[in-house]
Amino acid sequence: MIRRHRLANRRRHETIAIEHEGQRYKVGLGRELLCDGSCGGSVRYGPIAEVFITAQKVNTQADVLAKDGAILMSLALQFGCPLDVIAHAMKRNPDGSPASPLGRAAAYLVEENSNV
Repeated sequence: MIRRHRLANRRRHETIAIEHEGQRYKVGLGRELLCDGSCGGSVRYGPIAEVFITAQKVNTQADVLAKDGAILMSLALQFGCPLDVIAHAMKRNPDGSPASPLGRAAAYLVEENSNV
């Protein structure tokens, strides 16, 4: 059985802002600290392991759906699904652009990872 990678209680958290179809969203990204031995030297952070999304207007249908989708994306990442696979599976518009705020966030994260 595949097991979920449980995250440490303390992690690095980054926040980015995205816009999708005229709506603004805040996307929070959690990364774990990667420690070799005692962590006395340089600090490194692992890949994105959790995602949070909040719409500009909280408790709206868009906000609730974005938050639920982010929970599912986080669980998929913690069970080992690669971010590019998640992004590729998301629905697209006819022009190829992401059809949802979660899809936009996933595409952004894949692009950022490819630039590292």
